[in-house]
Amino acid sequence: MVKRDIVQVKNPKSRHYVKIDRYIGKILSYKKTEGPYKNVAIASKRNG
Repeated sequence: MVKRDIVQVKNPKSRHYVKIDRYIGKILSYKKTEGPYKNVAIASKRNG
């Protein structure tokens, strides 16, 4: 597993960030406090 395969996205309902492993396609953890995780890339929407 490569570090860049782990990204975070903001859940629009809870307004908290979720950490996702893109390689296996599973959610790793939910952030209980506000704000993004440190040193984890924020995923953006892809066009296409």
